[in-house]
Amino acid sequence: MSTINTNKIRIGNFTSSEIYKLTKEGKTKGTLGKPAITYIEEKNTERLFEMPLDSEMYSKPTSWGNFVEQFAFAKLGLDYQLSSQTSVLHNEIDCWAGSADGFKFDEGKTVIDIKCPFTRLRFSQLIKIKTGKELKENFEDYYWQLVSNAILNECKYAELIIYMPYLSDLIEISEAVKNYDGDQKPYEFIFYQMEACPFIKDGSTKIKDLNILRFEVTGADKIFLTEKVKLASKYLIER
Repeated sequence: MSTINTNKIRIGNFTSSEIYKLTKEGKTKGTLGKPAITYIEEKNTERLFEMPLDSEMYSKPTSWGNFVEQFAFAKLGLDYQLSSQTSVLHNEIDCWAGSADGFKFDEGKTVIDIKCPFTRLRFSQLIKIKTGKELKENFEDYYWQLVSNAILNECKYAELIIYMPYLSDLIEISEAVKNYDGDQKPYEFIFYQMEACPFIKDGSTKIKDLNILRFEVTGADKIFLTEKVKLASKYLIER
């Protein structure tokens, strides 16, 4: 495998965050469904223009997730390692890439993905999920993203880490935005509109801020996804 700057590697390649689109089958088993065909078309357009289709503009949910992720990671144990700034290419299928949030270096190796929902409803829905099978049935994009990154990084296990700050932590996050020495614009709403940001009441006995869903990534799903990517790759134009 090889690592490349995250932004460059996404252009024209299938990425873990959207790989679930390739799992959609057509009317005949083993064929590509409409979401997959559209996704291939998008990647071919990127290859043609040599630039991404999406703009660099951030939405509030995206900016929230990007900034708050580091606070979620800080609550994890020392056996976790953050790696979201790099992307990995498949060692055989060079149009397949992914950026894992991090890893837990236990037996078999675990890939992690951190989600920081911008709504309490989404958070509530996610923390109710107890198994990989339930995640696959209810949040297929998150599930296949983890499967993809598990394949790319040769991991046996996956963990979805769901985080929402307590009010006291949100105040700390807001101050971190105020003192951020990078481009503050995508995140300034956290400081100026803190009351509109999601949080959990301090001392809550019903929910906790950090929730971890762990499951073993099955060999069958690894094979299924790999075959789908191989099939889709046949329809990509040359760079």
